[in-house]
Amino acid sequence: MKKFLSFILVFVLVLSMSMNISKAKLLKGEIVGFATDVGPEDASIFIADKTYPVKNGTILFINGEIIPEAEVIMDGGKAMLPLRLIAEKLGYELGWNGAEKKVTLKKADKSIDVATTKNEMAKLIKNTTYVTCDFVEKNLAESALVTESLGDDFKKFYETQMPITQDKTIERSLRNVIIDEKHEYKDNISSDDAMKLVKEKCLEGLKNFEKVMKEKAKDEPGRFDDDIKLIEKDINRMIYIGEVSKFYRYTIGPYDVLYDRTDGKIYFQIYSSETYIKEMDVNDENLYMPIFIVG
Repeated sequence: MKKFLSFILVFVLVLSMSMNISKAKLLKGEIVGFATDVGPEDASIFIADKTYPVKNGTILFINGEIIPEAEVIMDGGKAMLPLRLIAEKLGYELGWNGAEKKVTLKKADKSIDVATTKNEMAKLIKNTTYVTCDFVEKNLAESALVTESLGDDFKKFYETQMPITQDKTIERSLRNVIIDEKHEYKDNISSDDAMKLVKEKCLEGLKNFEKVMKEKAKDEPGRFDDDIKLIEKDINRMIYIGEVSKFYRYTIGPYDVLYDRTDGKIYFQIYSSETYIKEMDVNDENLYMPIFIVG
C-alpha cells in the first residue's frame, strides 16, 4: 500500500495492538509468535512472556497445539521424535527396562513394547528414546507427517508477491512435524461453508476496524478508504489452501486464516517481521493494523 501512518499514530496503535495480542488465546496456550527472519537454525517461538529456541529448524504440533520444548532430531534426513514427550501428551504411561533397552507404553488396556536396538523405527539418541513418524502413526496417533519449510518456488496470492502457504503446514518458515489423534468435528462443516462463515467474520471485523480508523483520522476524511477497499477485496477473493491438523486453512494474502473444525474458533496467522497466530476477535480495533504497518 502506498499510504503510511504517521510515526505517532503507528506507535500508539502498535502499543495497543500488543496489549490486545497478549490476552489472545491459541488453543491451550497464549498467542504464539515465531521469529524466523534470522533463519530456521536461529528461530525462536514466543508464547506469552516465554521464549523457546527452535531446535534443528523443526517445530512439533500435537492435536493442533505447538509443543515448544520439543527437540526433533534429523537423522539421515529422517525426523526422529522424542517418544516420552509425545506419548505422555497422548495419555500414555511409560516404563523402561534397562536390561533389555526397551520402553513399555500403556494406555487403558493397550500395551506397546518398543525395542531401542535393532529397530528401524526407534533408537536411543542422547540417552533418550526417539522414534520415527511412521512409528507414531502406526502405534500412537491417527496421523503423523513432516512438511518442509516454504521454498523459493512458491505460489503467489493473485497478482501480488505474497506467498501462499504450502499444504499441510502450520508455520511455513520452518519444518513442521504434525501429529494428530482422531478429532471430533463440530457439525462436520464443509470447507466451502466454513469459508463463507470466515469471510463474514472477516468483513464484520473490517467494518469495526474501519470505524476506528476513521475516528483516529477524523481530521483527514477518506484517508484510509483505498486501503480498506484493498483489504475488503482480498477478503472477498479468499483462497482455500487445504486441511492441516484440525483446521481448514485459508489465505487473504497478508493473513492466513485457520478455522478450527472442533470448536468453530477462527485464528489469524499474521505475517510481518515476525509471524503471530492469534484468535480472531471481530471487535479488536487493531484487527487489520499489521497490514497497514507492513504496507
